[in-house]
Amino acid sequence: MTGTETRQFPAQLEEIGHARRFAGGVVAGHPAADDVVLAVSELAANAVEHTDAGRHDSFEVRITHLADAVLVEVHDHGGAGAPRLGAAVPEATRGRGLFLVDHLSRGWGVTRRPDHTGVWCEIGCPCTAPVPAAA
Repeated sequence: MTGTETRQFPAQLEEIGHARRFAGGVVAGHPAADDVVLAVSELAANAVEHTDAGRHDSFEVRITHLADAVLVEVHDHGGAGAPRLGAAVPEATRGRGLFLVDHLSRGWGVTRRPDHTGVWCEIGCPCTAPVPAAA
């Protein structure tokens, strides 16, 4: 995997599987592939649930290979509230998406404008880390 791959998806629940397959294809064979696919799945689900689908009906997945990580970004058209890390009770059937992303990644964040929300995470991979200079 090199560079950045981007794809738009309709903001519908059945498209989350398509977003997962897209991500899996982009990172096929990469050591962090499973974590990248799970992060895309969770962020895409949040985008579908929370986007302002009344005005816009899509979300975008962007995957970028960095020197020592994979950057995952999911952008939607905003909605009520900002993405935040929650604390789901054990019996909850939802509400763990950003918790999982937080634990999979070495960092994550949110970019927010009135008509746009982007959530990103960096999933590190030691096997792609720069080789230290010889002493």
